[in-house]
Amino acid sequence: MLLIGLLCCGTGHAALGDGFCTGEVTRARAALQRIEREWPLRGSGDRVTRFVQSLGDRIAQRYEGGQSGGTIPWRFALVRNLAPNAFSVGAGHVFVTDGAVSFARTESELAAILAHEMGHQLAGHFCGSRYYDESRSWFDIFSSPKVERDEVGVGSLNQVIDPVKEQQADQYAVSILRAAGYDPRAMLDVARRLPAGEATHLVDPRRIQALQRLVGDLPPAGHRDSPDFQAIKSILDREGALR
Repeated sequence: MLLIGLLCCGTGHAALGDGFCTGEVTRARAALQRIEREWPLRGSGDRVTRFVQSLGDRIAQRYEGGQSGGTIPWRFALVRNLAPNAFSVGAGHVFVTDGAVSFARTESELAAILAHEMGHQLAGHFCGSRYYDESRSWFDIFSSPKVERDEVGVGSLNQVIDPVKEQQADQYAVSILRAAGYDPRAMLDVARRLPAGEATHLVDPRRIQALQRLVGDLPPAGHRDSPDFQAIKSILDREGALR
């Protein structure tokens, strides 16, 4: 497993030898049980799920191939929900809604959404006493700190909103995208295109400025797309029309 304490971005918490912090797997398992009870998930054999899992595996392997310590057992799952959302709950588990896939205009942007959630894991954000309660241990790329409180509820889970940790996850996302051959400006493009239509989905100017500094001097790589990505967007469009 990757040692989360060995960070590219200079922040985070020390982890156990398997790459996870004390209690992280237990907390993640409890959060997964809540998600499975409360949210409609796509099956593992679903075409959209298979594409997202394949994309996540690919960018993880290319990033981790240049690191020491092995790999985290990443798991990417799809939630049948039209609202744009993507979040991580620890122990390598990342969730993406149908709405987040539709929100992405290119494969590069979807890769950026996944990379950001992976960044929370790699930065050790599921360590520390604040996350002792599994109902509070998840991070969402689409939300902003411009709300009156630092948590947003979905079902029985509450999202922690921390602008510093969002910027740390963005730093990892840029590194992951570069290693995988995607233009890291896709991360900036996703952040700029918020809000996504809800009160908590607001543009954070500090985050935009930080991303601009991160990618400003990088050579442009061009946004990558694929027929397979556009095909799954078409599937979601057809399903949405039937709802």
